[in-house]
Amino acid sequence: MSKDSTAAPAEVNAALNLLVLTMLNEQVKKVCFGKCFGNKFGDVMNKNEQICLAKCMDRMYEAHTILSQ
Repeated sequence: MSKDSTAAPAEVNAALNLLVLTMLNEQVKKVCFGKCFGNKFGDVMNKNEQICLAKCMDRMYEAHTILSQ
């Protein structure tokens, strides 16, 4: 922030983008992990879990990109 404690538009935009990204990551974690793993977590992800997680994350980030345009 600047010395007079008012935020420049670029600083506000950067902070807002960081907040949106953090919220998106939390949503992806909640939705995709719940969908792909349920309540079971092994020591190593099997191939199906890896594919499920990758596809779910791709869809979530793609949807965010489309909605933010």
